[in-house]
Amino acid sequence: MKKLLSMIVAAALLITGCAKELKVKTAENLKVEYGENLDNAKLFNAKESDENVKVGKVEGFDAKKMGEQEIIVTFTDGNKDKEEKLKITVEDTKKPVIELKKESVGITAGDKLELKDNIKSVKDPVDGDLKYSDKTVEKDGYYIDKGKLDTKKAGTYEVKVIAVDVNGNKTDKTFKVTVKKKETAKKPSTSNNTGNSNTSNNSSNNGGSSSSKPSNSGTSGSNAGSSSGGSNNSSNSNGGSSNNGGGQKPVNPAPHQHSITVTGYPDVIYSNVFIPESELDSWADEFLSKKAQEGWAGARYSAAQCSCGLWSVYFFDVTYDE
Repeated sequence: MKKLLSMIVAAALLITGCAKELKVKTAENLKVEYGENLDNAKLFNAKESDENVKVGKVEGFDAKKMGEQEIIVTFTDGNKDKEEKLKITVEDTKKPVIELKKESVGITAGDKLELKDNIKSVKDPVDGDLKYSDKTVEKDGYYIDKGKLDTKKAGTYEVKVIAVDVNGNKTDKTFKVTVKKKETAKKPSTSNNTGNSNTSNNSSNNGGSSSSKPSNSGTSGSNAGSSSGGSNNSSNSNGGSSNNGGGQKPVNPAPHQHSITVTGYPDVIYSNVFIPESELDSWADEFLSKKAQEGWAGARYSAAQCSCGLWSVYFFDVTYDE
């Protein structure tokens, strides 16, 4: 009878041992990257758990929910199951990626520039393409910081593209914008010097009228006197540059008035400064530099010649800062 009882107790102990709880050592302080799936092997320590333990089911996990989450994991060895609550933290450590078409772009002063055209793509590694905004964004988008860019003024500027993902991760990329000075029109050819030509012609004409042909030897004295008188009258009639036969001083002409006339431009602006041809470019550059401080954004210039031989610069196609 005692032997029978011993056998019953041993059987009970064996049954109890077989029904003991599954031993699982769960993970602690587990962190998961935003948007990534859980790695079940990291949810427990296999070396400190029973043999053949694996993850059977996970409930309550959201890969795109930032911060701490509590999940329920069911472990199993094929015969026994065990349910555990685990705390994990979802974090986003990946920044958006910006790709540019060029590291620098160039335009001429006054030309239209669309900065967005130099952007190839702006993407978040998880959420994909980010949308452009013409205003500053704090989340889920990108914008362009123009800095000191002035498309009407020559110079080299830096422009920054700034992207922010849905979780606030920010990245930026810079490219250069080179604004070239607008070319000015070439001054007209100086091969035809109208003023000098007229002066030469006048001198030639006056010279011809001031001299008299000698009288014929067969002419009588009275006739010679008449001929001489006629010669003096001819000289006086053309006497712009010859002496008056009576010895009087020539009459001073009126002072010269500088002037040029330009047609073909609706907005021509005269400088009213008359200078030698060799000084035109340096004078115009200095003038435009001063005007740029007064609001001129750009202009073209040329020059025309006064009858006295001096030149005067004039400006056209003038644009102004807004």
